Amino acid sequence: MSNRRLRGTLEEKFRLDLAAGKKVVAGVSGGADSMAMLHFLWKNGVSVTAAHLNHCLRGAESDGDEELVRRFCRERGIPLVCKRADVARLAKERGLGEEACGREERYAFFAELAGEDGLIATAHTLSDQLETMLFRLARGTGPDGLSGISESRGNIIRPLLFCSREEVEDYCRREKIPFAEDSTNRDPRYARNRIRLEAVPALKKVNPGAEAHAGRLAMALARDREYLEGEASRLLQSAKIPGGLLAEPMKEAHPALLSRALAAYLAENGVHADSFLLEDGERLIKGELSRLNLPGGKWLSLCRGILSIQQNLPESPFFWEFFLPPKPDMPVLIGEFAFPGGEPAALWCVTAAEFEKNKKIYKNDLIFSLDYDTIIGNLQFRRRLPGDRLCLPGRTASRLLKKVYSEAALPAEARRDAVIAADSLGPVWAEYYGSSSRNTACAATARLLILLRKTRKENDNPC
Repeated sequence: MSNRRLRGTLEEKFRLDLAAGKKVVAGVSGGADSMAMLHFLWKNGVSVTAAHLNHCLRGAESDGDEELVRRFCRERGIPLVCKRADVARLAKERGLGEEACGREERYAFFAELAGEDGLIATAHTLSDQLETMLFRLARGTGPDGLSGISESRGNIIRPLLFCSREEVEDYCRREKIPFAEDSTNRDPRYARNRIRLEAVPALKKVNPGAEAHAGRLAMALARDREYLEGEASRLLQSAKIPGGLLAEPMKEAHPALLSRALAAYLAENGVHADSFLLEDGERLIKGELSRLNLPGGKWLSLCRGILSIQQNLPESPFFWEFFLPPKPDMPVLIGEFAFPGGEPAALWCVTAAEFEKNKKIYKNDLIFSLDYDTIIGNLQFRRRLPGDRLCLPGRTASRLLKKVYSEAALPAEARRDAVIAADSLGPVWAEYYGSSSRNTACAATARLLILLRKTRKENDNPC
């Protein structure tokens, strides 16, 4: 990584912002990438302030990183702001992983320092780009995910995105820049580390230019995404009417535009859509579904050619929603809630073997058991909505719950308070009726979602 090459990149990509004299806040961890970036910005006359967040996760090692950054900035007269955050505690309080929580804390800290008009510089490299693309590919993604890390996003710039980690470390050695090595970077328990330590070296054996090729692919996909998003925006505007969208122009659009326009419409209404939800939304627009449950107590309906988002009925305020981790450590408590009458319940994920071994212990407390991996999206507990249907195991057709409850002569109060468990596709269990056939456990079931009456001590584990 040459200083001339980096300076050319900086001038080409960010010259207008820098020429305007915008304040630059550089996120500096103490690692080679961020130390090289800070040195480069300082050496090339950029008005930069270093920002270091001590995550307090590695004890003396974290404190050593902070001291390294302090000494480096002090020797060069670079303004520095340090902050300490107990990320382990915050992650537990927010129900997040430590990595995700640390990212939230860092960017909130950087944004506070940069203000409305400043820039935030982060030290992502070409190596990070390849690792991110592989990570998203492994977990499941589309073309947008494969476009990787963008060179800029809002007021965030990434000056090193066109340099490999090897080039950055060469720069540090040449300029005699000290840097710290995070011991957790070689811990194989973290998925990204396994990609960095195993997958990337294997790809480089196939082609030493793998990182550069990944960078070019990311740029091409980002360019395509920009065009498609513009076309999808035009489609969305053409379909908008007061209170919703005309389904016909959406239905006639190319799938690449339909999914983007639908995602934008949902986002405008406070709903983040994953690929499963978008697939079901397309089915709804094509008339294959009549209604689709959404996160946040909302639902998407198609009626007389108009697509609209509705809120749960005001006379039915009972509502709970739980995120189901894709691969939870088991057994794990997903969450707790109380039925309308006040009866407490706990939602757990357990292995099928654990369930079979221990089910006699809590058979009187078991409300339902479902195949965990057949639940799509978040799981909602709510009251019945118009059009709710459910097909019992062994049946060939679903039935309207309203009709089922009417035929059973269920009292009006019981019908009103009956609890429905539903995922993105609709009910998976209905109180007084049973569980859906599509979520019934079978011989191939690996994980079970079980709902128990909470009659045990606070910290009892069902297995």
